Amino acid sequence: MEFQKYFQSYHDYFWEWENNSDGQIHDAVAISDGQTIGYVQFVVEILDFLSDEGIPPFGSLLMAIAATNPEGEQAIEMIHEIAKKKQLEKNSNPNFRIGASMDFLKILAALPEEYKRGEKRVLLFQTIFKDCHNRISAERAKRCIADYKKRQPYVYKILDKIEFNEPNFIKDFRTLALLKAKFPLVQSLLDAMENIPSKELREKLDDEILEEKNSTETAVGFVDQLIEENKTFQVGSLIKCLWSGFNIPLHHNHPSEQPLGGISDLTNKGDFDKLVISEFAYDDDVFMSRIANNEALFIQREVPPESEKFERILLIDASLKNWGNPKILSFASAIAIARHPKTDIACRAFVLGDTFKEIILENVNQVIDALGELNGKLDCAAGLDLFFKENKINSKSQEVFLFSSEESLKLIPMRNALSTYFSAIKYVFEMQLQTISIYKHQNKGRKQLQQITLPLDELWTVRKNKKYSKKALTGSIPILYPAERSYQNVFGCQDDFYTYINGNLFMFTSEQFDKGFLKIASNLKLGNGNFALKTNDREEKILLCHNSDLKQKVQTFNLNTGIMQEYFVSDYKINLATVNVFVYNNEFYFYSEIDFWHIADDFKLTWLREVKIRQAQLDYSKRKYEFVNSYKFNKLKYTVIKRIDRVYIHQNLLNVNGYTISNFLFEKDNHLARRNGTIRLEERVNLILKNKGKSPLEIVKYIKENTNKSLKEAKDIVDQDFGIVLENVTKSDAEKFKVVLERSGAVCYIEIQYFQSEDGSKISNQDGILVFESSNPEIEKFYIPFIFHMQTAYMSEQEFAGNDYFISEHSQDEIEEENFREKYINPFISNIVGYGF
Repeated sequence: MEFQKYFQSYHDYFWEWENNSDGQIHDAVAISDGQTIGYVQFVVEILDFLSDEGIPPFGSLLMAIAATNPEGEQAIEMIHEIAKKKQLEKNSNPNFRIGASMDFLKILAALPEEYKRGEKRVLLFQTIFKDCHNRISAERAKRCIADYKKRQPYVYKILDKIEFNEPNFIKDFRTLALLKAKFPLVQSLLDAMENIPSKELREKLDDEILEEKNSTETAVGFVDQLIEENKTFQVGSLIKCLWSGFNIPLHHNHPSEQPLGGISDLTNKGDFDKLVISEFAYDDDVFMSRIANNEALFIQREVPPESEKFERILLIDASLKNWGNPKILSFASAIAIARHPKTDIACRAFVLGDTFKEIILENVNQVIDALGELNGKLDCAAGLDLFFKENKINSKSQEVFLFSSEESLKLIPMRNALSTYFSAIKYVFEMQLQTISIYKHQNKGRKQLQQITLPLDELWTVRKNKKYSKKALTGSIPILYPAERSYQNVFGCQDDFYTYINGNLFMFTSEQFDKGFLKIASNLKLGNGNFALKTNDREEKILLCHNSDLKQKVQTFNLNTGIMQEYFVSDYKINLATVNVFVYNNEFYFYSEIDFWHIADDFKLTWLREVKIRQAQLDYSKRKYEFVNSYKFNKLKYTVIKRIDRVYIHQNLLNVNGYTISNFLFEKDNHLARRNGTIRLEERVNLILKNKGKSPLEIVKYIKENTNKSLKEAKDIVDQDFGIVLENVTKSDAEKFKVVLERSGAVCYIEIQYFQSEDGSKISNQDGILVFESSNPEIEKFYIPFIFHMQTAYMSEQEFAGNDYFISEHSQDEIEEENFREKYINPFISNIVGYGF
């Protein structure tokens, strides 16, 4: 019985069932030989509440309850002593430590008292155990709890203690240890709880798009004008990308007040003011029973949709915390909503500071003027308050959008203002340096709709005199790539197969595997999982990643625009951990053993059971299986090296990582560095700020004073994730800078970019390809795949020598190795050796 396994108690463990006075029925759970953790009724109520999303291990939940009890600190000490004793007795895995588990319990105990009682306590458990490790699925959880309730009067007969179970011990404590990494501070928990609504929101945006208005030429022309103007180029270059990414309704329809009524409108759900009058004829007990069991009848009157005048109000934060990139993203988002070519909703825009001011966004000059509206206050709470005092919002005919930075929205005045006007603000756009998080306020809760990451570096490198173009992220190296063996993330699209490996998307160029890989995209922040690829209406390639670790979320990446998005799948009848994804007729589908769900562009799901789709999926699965199986048994295997640790040159001999190249093979030679006359190329590195610590202002000040960066640039580096403090500097300079920053509590790391000789020649490693760039412009750039256990190749833009595994068909002319060395490699080395003579 599954419930028995879940609720089972063990000898010498930290908890046990506590019997009532007659010694039979288990009515409480207690620490062994210690205080009571909680009564069974309370514990089961918590499990009921959590079961919609799955429940944690029973021991993990008991420890969380104990830590939030009035004598939580004492309970934690008792649990810690028992756990340490068992760990020493069983000689548990040395990689498993209970310290992190206890640290997390202490974080729970340190929470303000209001979070450890009543509804907030239950919401706390929901927050920490949402998507936790070792959880039990919702379906199994509900079945387990139901079985327990049925057998509770007899549970003492079947839940007697059994011998201590070490795997269960590790599971209970490791679950909490992993939560310590997710919520390292008390504030981390408080911040997470702020985004949990009082009732879990389970529906996607339900506004219907009923009609479209075609004003494409006008809108697109306006955006092109913004791109052509220097002062609005950054804003304008983002708008088309945002149009392809936003999931905001373009039309509005509001129901009229005309009631139709009728027998067909009777329902078992509704507001109490719509109860059928005859329900009040029952006596009180029967009436309450009918209400409790959803048997009472309500009149659900139909209301036909009726188009009415509707208005959107766009509030843009112009205060200090929203300057820089967040301001550009805010204006680009506001213009993208107001000037979408298919929208028919009127919009008014305002900038907020210590007051508010209406702005017009109809032409380029007006946008320039609006961008110049700045306010020196830290936040716009005062302007927000003044706006709502002077403007009464009618939710039936108006909806308010607020655009502000993540940093600004965390300030206490802004939190208070958002709380005060929560019902009046419908959408909140939270800006980071290159990410936009979109939230919707509904049902007294805050729901994240989507998150958009923009490739700003690429979009902003387009020159104003060039026509706006959406660049593919394929790179320009004229060579097929080597790739590590991986069978997990292989997927097909039409006649081609692809593989996703460590942030890179590659395409197989041969089903015989006698050719290398074409790199389609790089630096993707996707996890392992199921992948599918389709083409949208704008002829853009959309990559979908269904990663089971993300639970009810999926990720998409537009290979043409570089925009990455996350979608919350609203249909909770589907468990994403049990489905796969594939493409049929250029549409995405989830599929399980017998069911299919069509995935619309806004990720609304439609359940299907069509024979033709089933057959298409079976054909695809068979073809994929055969392809992967052939790949597994293909004998052509090699090792790819993606890092350079050291580079030496002696006469005309090049040594990389202790290997020299001879007859297209990398051979071991560790003695070159000790020979007289050896030239060592110097690392050029980036210093990356991983964690700003507790003194970010000191770090900002030090970066400003010791680099050529402005105060704003230094602050941006500290604020962003993995900000680049120093770029393309020597390793010694980076190490000195790193020591000083880490004295202030920061955490940094050094990332090698390339190796450079004194004359300025460079050698770098791009995903397993060595790239050689000479300081002499007459010496062409050339490439060598850095692989072991197989012959490599030499390649320039026009010629190649060696293994044609890396050569695209008819792309370069083949020459002899000696000719390639004389034409490219030897001049590259001679230019370095002869520098200064």
